[in-house]
Formats: sequence, C-alpha cells, structure tokens
Amino acid sequence: MHIAWRPQMSVDCGVIDDDHRQIIAITNEFLDIEEKSPSAQECVRILVKLDHYTKVHFKREISLQRAIGYPYSDSHVYQHRDLLKRLDALRARFDVKAVPEKVIEIHRAVAEILRSWFIDHIIQSDLNMRPHAAALRKRAAGLDTLSRVAERAAGNGAPAEAPLRAE
Repeated sequence: MHIAWRPQMSVDCGVIDDDHRQIIAITNEFLDIEEKSPSAQECVRILVKLDHYTKVHFKREISLQRAIGYPYSDSHVYQHRDLLKRLDALRARFDVKAVPEKVIEIHRAVAEILRSWFIDHIIQSDLNMRPHAAALRKRAAGLDTLSRVAERAAGNGAPAEAPLRAE
C-alpha cells in the first residue's frame, strides 16, 4: 500500500513539504518492488537512496528549525537519529545470498516500518512546525528542493547534496 500525500500533511507549503513528497516517492518506490519479487540488491539500492535523501532533508530541516528558534529542534534531532539507525539496521537485514522468499519477507517487514515511521513522524512531529511555516518559508527561500536535487543527481547517476542555507 502506497503512502499518499494529503493536504493535511502539509507543514509549510514550501521546501519541507516538497522534501516530504520526494521522500514519500522514494519510499513508494521501495513499496512497489514487492510485486516484482525484488532482489536484495534492488532493495538495498533503494534504501541507500532513501538514506541519502533522508539525511539531506533532516540536515536541512534541523538547520531551518534552529535558524528560526523552533523550540522542539533537539527532540527532532533525536527522532531523526533514531530513524537513520533503523535504516542502517534494516539495510543490513538484506543478504545478497538470501532466497527470494526470505527477501520478500524482509521487504514486507521493512516496508511496514518505513510506512509507519514516516507517517507517524510527519503527523506527530513535523506538523508541530505549522505555526512556524511563514518563518520556515522565509528562511528556506532560495534552497533547492529535493526534487531538483534528484533531477540533478539523475543527470550524473549519483545522489547530489542539497545546499543548506547558513544559519
């Protein structure tokens, strides 16, 4: 089951929302491959991509939060670190020598964790930034969205780093 972006998930109608849409698109790419009997390599490839864009987004989100004096940024940092540790652990579960049935079993477990974490995090944590949306948009003016970063990366075959605005 896909994660569908809904207007109720909007934080800032700007760069944070675009980042979330991009991360959801990558997560959905991972969810989609179950129907194709994915290989462990394909699962890991998408998780590496998700890890990269998630790190870029988290770095940017925390930078923006600190720049506007968001009161819950420290708590947010811990939540982000937790997910990154979980992504590493999840990626490590895929054994390239695993039989297809085992890969599908692991894929399903990872998919459920990703689905619930991103939805819960956006709804329970990121939406707390809504009252600060105007300040976030102002501070984020001129930043490339993850969509644009992904387009540039597609041109050279490697994930690109999204520029961060100095605090």
